[in-house]
Amino acid sequence: MIVKVVTLGCKVNQCESASVVATLVAHGYNASEGLEPADVYVLNTCSVTAEADKKSRQYLAKMRKINPNCIIIAAGCSTQNDSDKFKQKNVYAIFGTDNKSKNVLNALNSIFKNNNYNTLSDIILDENYDIYNGMGGYCYETYPKNNRTRAFVKIQDGCDRFCSYCIIPYLRGRSRSRSIEDILNECKQIHSNEIVLTGIDMSVYGKDIGCSLAMLLKELSSVKARKRIGSLECEAINDEMLDAMANGGYCPHFHLSLQSGSDEVLKTMNRKYAVAFYSEKIKSIRECFPSAGITTDVIVGFPSETDELFDDSIAFIENCGFSDIHVFPYSSRKGTLASRKYTPLDPAMIKSRTERMIALKNKLHDEFLVKNIGSTQSVYVEDIENGYNVGYTENYIKVYSNAPCGEIIDLKLIKPYGTGLFGEKV
Repeated sequence: MIVKVVTLGCKVNQCESASVVATLVAHGYNASEGLEPADVYVLNTCSVTAEADKKSRQYLAKMRKINPNCIIIAAGCSTQNDSDKFKQKNVYAIFGTDNKSKNVLNALNSIFKNNNYNTLSDIILDENYDIYNGMGGYCYETYPKNNRTRAFVKIQDGCDRFCSYCIIPYLRGRSRSRSIEDILNECKQIHSNEIVLTGIDMSVYGKDIGCSLAMLLKELSSVKARKRIGSLECEAINDEMLDAMANGGYCPHFHLSLQSGSDEVLKTMNRKYAVAFYSEKIKSIRECFPSAGITTDVIVGFPSETDELFDDSIAFIENCGFSDIHVFPYSSRKGTLASRKYTPLDPAMIKSRTERMIALKNKLHDEFLVKNIGSTQSVYVEDIENGYNVGYTENYIKVYSNAPCGEIIDLKLIKPYGTGLFGEKV
């Protein structure tokens, strides 16, 4: 029997899927990741946008097309959000966001060891999961087996922010942190050249268990792999954290979530900072890491965003000089404060603003690339694209070269190519 785990959405989901696979393998199942022919599919869903919900459900049909007789187990944010839409043909069990590894293992044992083949005889959803109370920290039942060139390590789950546009806190629950000891033990077992720390809101890591992100970064400095940090809120940036990065083998790449460059829009989003505060954090980063790549997320067309406020946002974002921007047109999510309080803007207006923001994104990205031409940087070569080997610098520039895959090597960045730069051996 072959079990395939299929993942949609964020890096946290990728970590959790890897843990599901490791747990199943440890209990004798032939499990791995990928949408390939299988007897059983485990679908790890995403609900960050309405489109993500739709895509999650579409994968049920893709699985049935590959194997009309397959058994499907669905879990994750989208099933936590609306389990009824996953009560479809071939779906034998539905779970939410918590205890994915344990729940999937128990479901498979029930189906195959107890011969319980009654489709949807029991919908097993986390209905008793109290999202309003923290869980006091947690650890994996089985560490993910990181077979990728870049390993993702989940350090935290949940979110306490309740931004007015976001459904995730209602699905993932309150913020809770893994212990430093547990994270360190996992990292010591990883053989990948690069480790990426990830979480739903890493900025508050440790507050529930009496430590901090800076303390974790210091402890992980002994891990020999190149280390990278995932998405952060601007409040996480402080001298202690930057010092831990500078002295611990961390890449000078910061994904600092912004969402809007207008104070008024940030306030209606329930983002608890002003653009001046955010700007100071960028200044602190560049004082410590002059060549840092700083990327961000921006939501375009939030209901309170007037033409004037959008212009303010454009001006602020251009002044920040981001190396890249993830641009998201506003998507109303049922159950959020924004969906109850505001009427969405005209779709044509949102489309027009999105196109303008993407044009700025491309301009800033190109400017960042040009600044790095002529420099020699450490590149982790890990893939093949357009006949060249491809990897990323520490400040997250995509580099094409003839350098061998699987190595971290110094390359001189000489000219624009593809979506990055072309590099030559020094």
